[in-house]
Amino acid sequence: MNDHIDGAKIHRMVDRAYDPKDHEIFYHYCSNETLRLICENKTLRFSDVNMLGMKLSSRNPRSLCRFKPERQMVGFSMIVARTATVVVFCGSLAGNVLAADWTIAGTILLPTGIVADGALAVSGQKIEAAGPAASIPSTASAIKVPGIILPGFIDLHNHLTWNILPRWLPGRKFANRYEWQDLAEYDRLLVAPHNVAMESAACESAIYAEIKALAGGATTVVGSLLPTPDNPQNADCAQGLTRNLDIASGLPFTAPDPADKCEKGATTSQKILDVADNEVFPMELKHERMDFLLCELGTGNLRSLIIHLSEGSATDSSAHREFTMLSKAGLLVPGLVIVHGTALREQDFHEMKKGNVGLVWSPRSNDELYGSTTNIAAARLASVPVAIAPDWSPSGSAGMLQEIGYVARRYPAIDSGQLIAMATSVPAQIARVDAHIGALTAGKMADFVVIDAKVNPAAARPLDPVVKVTPANIMLVVVGGQPLYGDPSLLAQLLPGATLEPMTVCGTQKKLYLGQSHAAARGQRLAEIEHALKSALAKAGSHLAEIECE
Repeated sequence: MNDHIDGAKIHRMVDRAYDPKDHEIFYHYCSNETLRLICENKTLRFSDVNMLGMKLSSRNPRSLCRFKPERQMVGFSMIVARTATVVVFCGSLAGNVLAADWTIAGTILLPTGIVADGALAVSGQKIEAAGPAASIPSTASAIKVPGIILPGFIDLHNHLTWNILPRWLPGRKFANRYEWQDLAEYDRLLVAPHNVAMESAACESAIYAEIKALAGGATTVVGSLLPTPDNPQNADCAQGLTRNLDIASGLPFTAPDPADKCEKGATTSQKILDVADNEVFPMELKHERMDFLLCELGTGNLRSLIIHLSEGSATDSSAHREFTMLSKAGLLVPGLVIVHGTALREQDFHEMKKGNVGLVWSPRSNDELYGSTTNIAAARLASVPVAIAPDWSPSGSAGMLQEIGYVARRYPAIDSGQLIAMATSVPAQIARVDAHIGALTAGKMADFVVIDAKVNPAAARPLDPVVKVTPANIMLVVVGGQPLYGDPSLLAQLLPGATLEPMTVCGTQKKLYLGQSHAAARGQRLAEIEHALKSALAKAGSHLAEIECE
């Protein structure tokens, strides 16, 4: 985001309807993007915006980011300009509430280690400062929390809309993914219900899945509902909850110019939607599409190309062959991220390391479907960076914290500190977005979670208590400086007057803020989203998945 933007652009984003009989009250459509432009641009003045021709240059434009909602207005906002105040209401339900600059204090995980008496100051969407509390001036007014403040979890492997479906236990193990995808049982229990939901409640599926992700501590995801020629509106569904690297990352992104070198020779127009491209079946891509994606990796417009590869049992030759084909084609390049890799062998990991290729590990789903998982010991010996992710609810975990807990129980050789890194700094690194997310340092996006766990920084393995808790212990989830989910009292303190949705997770009361999400733009409450999904799934003989604790 540029530091300055002229008022004309804001005007173009506002569909105004002015009542000349009342020079003090105006109604206009106000999108989340409009407020984002106003709130993120530090040099913006009301004289720049010159909103509706009124001279408001003496006001602080950031006051727009700190209003208190007082009425419901579906799809519209109201500006009341008086001598001393400017009040803005945007969105639906109770408005688009943006948290003011604020500071949180407690035990915090920094890149340099755990600080027992630490603090993190948030300004806008970014971290203004993070460190010992004594070094941060705003600590005196900080909100103090128990437990530990961690970077938000980054999920590089998910199939979000499938997470509305209940757990699938096929009762047998498979050689590779193509085998179980050919089962009539898979079609009946998963594909058919998913198709029905996509027909009548696609956006609700995406929103509900992101709520599940937040409940598991994820602040960044991939595997979003993407727009199609028939459903371009799908792009809106990802707005306002988790950070979606493949469609709505909120990170610096330059869309490729149609005339750039990467499109040269292509017979059809190529495009990327955001900083990451997620390909579930990379071997089915047309050559010109793969060439385009690899070229954009080279330019840096595309930060990461995430591909599902070599998924199957450790001895399955066909699954392993996929990697061999990729390697022989010279496609192991920086920015490439391989998901699964369960059939990879020791030498394959050395090739990945040479190409600076990352790996995403989803052990629970692998164990359920194939009876084994990726040879993580060999990958780590080869110094391949390994991230962790849940895959999907039907055979994997319901969220990031649940997958972390699964590894802590089943693979105790992995140190808890390494495990937390596999959910935070490592995925940011392999997706090449570590300049913006993945650690709690000044200048990065304010994406973090607060987990209620008793952490002793002096212990030999201080993060052991963190990897053993459940989603009941997640006290707060913040994305881009915006509190979205957590304990009711904490969210009420951070978002006074906001409409908060009640939830029960692992027997514990939680609250959710949907005011910036597409649900608000649609005028939907959480109960309405759940009702739409339950109705759709019931038609296909299925039911809506709960948020599992483990």
